[in-house]
Amino acid sequence: MVGGLGVFLVLAAVAEAGRPGESSTFCLTIAGVEKCQNSSDIRLSRLQDKQIGDIQEVVTQEGHVLKLTTVSRKPLIVEIPEFLSVKECDHFVEVARREGLKDSVTTDSSGHNKEGFTLMDKDRDRKLSVDEMRLTIESGMDIYPDREDILQMFADTGLDKDGDEKISAEELKGFSPANLKAYFHKFIQEQPEKHSRFSKQVWLFPDNSQDTVFDNIQDRVSRTVNLPIELIKMSDFQVVTYGVKGHYNAHFDSSSLTDKVPCCTRQRTIHCRICRYMTVLFYLSDVAGGGETAFPVAGNDTVDMSRVQDEQLTNLYRKCSDSNLRVTPAKGKAIIWYNHQVNPDTGWLGEMDKSTFHGGCPVTMGTKWIANFWIKTTDNKLEDLQRMIKFTQTINNKKDEL
Repeated sequence: MVGGLGVFLVLAAVAEAGRPGESSTFCLTIAGVEKCQNSSDIRLSRLQDKQIGDIQEVVTQEGHVLKLTTVSRKPLIVEIPEFLSVKECDHFVEVARREGLKDSVTTDSSGHNKEGFTLMDKDRDRKLSVDEMRLTIESGMDIYPDREDILQMFADTGLDKDGDEKISAEELKGFSPANLKAYFHKFIQEQPEKHSRFSKQVWLFPDNSQDTVFDNIQDRVSRTVNLPIELIKMSDFQVVTYGVKGHYNAHFDSSSLTDKVPCCTRQRTIHCRICRYMTVLFYLSDVAGGGETAFPVAGNDTVDMSRVQDEQLTNLYRKCSDSNLRVTPAKGKAIIWYNHQVNPDTGWLGEMDKSTFHGGCPVTMGTKWIANFWIKTTDNKLEDLQRMIKFTQTINNKKDEL
């Protein structure tokens, strides 16, 4: 049985506020056993950091034994075969189809769609080479053209007037950003696989669900990672499907800490940043070919994002095989990783782990279905605990009304 490095599974709807300057006391429950502690003693839990290949076991509420195998230590990633049953996988696919899947869009760390150009003149020679123009398009429109695509754009638009495969400041004067956007909007309609994300998705909301299958999965996740069910229910759940060529280029699931912008919550959705403590990814189907989850820099002692950019490791549509770690899809399997460390002082959301840089390799045959379960906190522990208390009170009030 995995030991509880955190202090809680189920949060009781009881909090005893202390005097100003003192910690509040929260009564918490682990698998039915209540324990009351000061907020200063409450910490986010992490699974044990075992050697690669080592197995931990967790017993579910149904009495099944889950086997958690460590597949990476940097970042910590565990793989759990048969976390979901075949029926549970099929249930989520059916619900997603019923709710209605839409084309996936890519957002930045604040949750806004990426749009707008920053000229990537890396050598500062006041000219954009083919590679620098490619990086400009990638960062501005989240489109990943090949070298040949950029050269074709130069030819189609007449932008490269002197034919030297470099765009000078003078050549740019007659070509506005709007022209560039219009060209690549048409380009991506004809070659959608060159967008950073080529899939369909739907959001499901655990806190609003009356689905018993959903409830059971949330409890299973809670027991597996030793986090409160209220935190699990306030997190985000997204079902995604990929057809042939479907993929998601490498990205982070969360954002770096900063005092300038608060974390987003269900109530705070603008002027905020995405904060996801951990990711639980479910494979809802087998995949006939491709579709691995890739971690390009897993195992590296340091993460050099400039090298990642230069070597195009972000572009999993082209560079999947260059990734340090790839996890093969299998129906019912879950993989878990932590997007953030735990702050040693507060016991709450710490620095982002850049080795979690990851994405979905292209499907080469068949269809791929997954679900992303993002366990969210903010970097304000007391605020989060109070939100959990309020959430519990709301749930209990709804039950009393029934």
